[in-house]
Amino acid sequence: MNRFALTAVLALSSFGLSAQRADHLGPMQGFPREQRGFSYQGMDIAGKYMLSCQDRGAATVYKLSGKDFQKVGQFKLASFNEVNHANVVTFGVEKYDPKDPLPLAYVSQCHKKPLDGRKDLLFVERISPDLQSSTLVQTIFYEDTVQDFGYALQWVIDRKGKFLYGYGNTINNSDPKNCHRIIKFRLPALSEGDFVTLRREDALEDYLIEEVSGFRFNPIGQGLYVFRDKLYMPTGVGTSKHPSILYVWDLKKKSMETMDLSNCTTGELEDISRFRGHFWLQGQDGIFRLR
Repeated sequence: MNRFALTAVLALSSFGLSAQRADHLGPMQGFPREQRGFSYQGMDIAGKYMLSCQDRGAATVYKLSGKDFQKVGQFKLASFNEVNHANVVTFGVEKYDPKDPLPLAYVSQCHKKPLDGRKDLLFVERISPDLQSSTLVQTIFYEDTVQDFGYALQWVIDRKGKFLYGYGNTINNSDPKNCHRIIKFRLPALSEGDFVTLRREDALEDYLIEEVSGFRFNPIGQGLYVFRDKLYMPTGVGTSKHPSILYVWDLKKKSMETMDLSNCTTGELEDISRFRGHFWLQGQDGIFRLR
């Protein structure tokens, strides 16, 4: 048994997830990616709604029920741009208006090119009450003066702790010297203004996964999700060169566990969330629900 498979078996008792069983719930219903190049990227779930994003910031809202997901809204985010990869979507804890069906959505630009001279922005979007449009209400920027991050920086929210985590590589995933940095901040409130700059000295934590744990990995970074003090990171395309691995980083114990998803998913995996006790994965081949 290889190392990944062995670790996956050992992980079952901790997570209640199967490395070999999943339901393919169906294809995505977003903007036509074959015609316009809108690859699927970030996704998150809040309550009974799922927000699915595509490259450049195309968005589709689905209403969830059991294993079913029904499209109820489709639009381009206010942050729609050629250099907005929308690589991670994460819901926050605030609502712009108490009557809004969804909390604020945080969208990682996560692009190698800057926007107006700034790179790896985090766009905070208010999804309209009718789920048919959005408004950009805040932009968050990490002032990376010492080049902490290499190719791209991704963002995810710990809703329970109201923390904002930045995650990314120090060089790129093709360099053997590459490492992966995590930096932790207090989640900025909407009342702090429409543009918030975070600096290294503001960080509550700042470390390299490889240095604190000894675990080395170099996948193509995709989605992020925090649940019960653990950071879930789906990666890979289900091939021997790029296997579909779910990396689970314990934010408290600073340890890594892995799970091989190659036998229960297909295509490139993009982002992960939870709905009614199950993890849902968004990929280019549709939505998968881990059993």
